[in-house]
Amino acid sequence: MNKELNKIITTPPKICIILGSGLDGLIDSIQNKKILPYNNIKGFMKTSVSGHIGQFIYGYLDGIPILCALGRFHYYEGYTFDEVGILIKIFNSYNPKAIIITNSSGCLRLDWEIGSFMLVNKIIDFSFIDTNIPKIYKIKHNLKLNTNIHLGTYTYTIGPTYETEAEINEIIRLGGDAVGMSTFPEYIMCKKLGINPVIISCLTNYGAGLIKQKVFHKDVLKNAKKVKLEFIYLIKTIIQSIVPQKRQKI
Repeated sequence: MNKELNKIITTPPKICIILGSGLDGLIDSIQNKKILPYNNIKGFMKTSVSGHIGQFIYGYLDGIPILCALGRFHYYEGYTFDEVGILIKIFNSYNPKAIIITNSSGCLRLDWEIGSFMLVNKIIDFSFIDTNIPKIYKIKHNLKLNTNIHLGTYTYTIGPTYETEAEINEIIRLGGDAVGMSTFPEYIMCKKLGINPVIISCLTNYGAGLIKQKVFHKDVLKNAKKVKLEFIYLIKTIIQSIVPQKRQKI
């Protein structure tokens, strides 16, 4: 697998990023891009969800070598947690300074604006796969960001359907600030490998029942793309806080 990927990588990436639904705008800012479609990797899994093209993109962002996965896998597609975590395993093989996991998620706070971002410091496993009681995982962060960003709890549900109003109310009762159908399996792989990831949620819609409007995936993608410039700025700010060195020549 890495054999094909190594053909597009010249310098080991310092930052590796999983890009969530509608958050592919970052790719436009990457210089000297090299692209490897998942389909060109023999035996690799296929993506089947709109907004997840299925490509590795390597290049430089502000002079820093990065590797992005545009398109992730989901448990509801029939993959195991270990299979969903394959992108983390691949990233880890390059020993990057940081792994950033991003997602588009439902906002459960009416005092937070749609299109804003949340740095995840806790995850609630609301999948009920291993237990009848939701588990809460805490994530440590040492980031110092000079930008407005919420700090909060991401809640994982299996999907692929959006949550009911009753489920949203229960998640809010448990302390969830955002909800989505990805990220947690990747976080579990990070835990297995001893990685402390940076997890960013783009808040693209309000949870069911919070406002009188149905949730559609097309709207999630649309709202994520609306904040393309803000997302690029945030990712650049995070990277510079992790790799505060002189920019490399390309």
